[in-house]
Amino acid sequence: MALILTLGFDSSAFGWFEPTRQAFFPPARNFIPAHLTLFQQLPSEEHARVAEDCRAVAGRTAPLRLAAAELLDFGGGTAVRLDMPRYLPLLRELQDLWEPMLTRQDRQTRRAHVTLQNKVPRARARADRDAIAARFTPFEGVADRLMLWHYRGGPWEAIAQYDLEGEPA
Repeated sequence: MALILTLGFDSSAFGWFEPTRQAFFPPARNFIPAHLTLFQQLPSEEHARVAEDCRAVAGRTAPLRLAAAELLDFGGGTAVRLDMPRYLPLLRELQDLWEPMLTRQDRQTRRAHVTLQNKVPRARARADRDAIAARFTPFEGVADRLMLWHYRGGPWEAIAQYDLEGEPA
């Protein structure tokens, strides 16, 4: 079992991401609402430390402005690329806190994105990407919370949510 840390969104951004994800993400694989994954495999035995660090970081981090900029083709799916100037500093701060316990994948710098569809046949992904493109217009929103989850080999179980409460820079 592992811990997963994601960013959640204000109602405006979530109001576009979630219905689109529900329409196109394979239901058998769609375990949680629309999100931006920060870390995929934090060790569950470090739960107390991770939770305390999340609480502290969220308390001093202002909500992150984002621009849903364009669709990304993942081959077997589609995502929305997010322009978030303060995403990388947040990610790096958490990586620095947890460096000894991170997997190789969680040490990498990920592009900020929200996956709308994943792991479908390429032909279906192309057709669905066209349908998603027909409803997509770039928009702005806010990532306003850290969300901690237990991964249980399929379903994810929500553990805690930490609202980003710092003062804007």
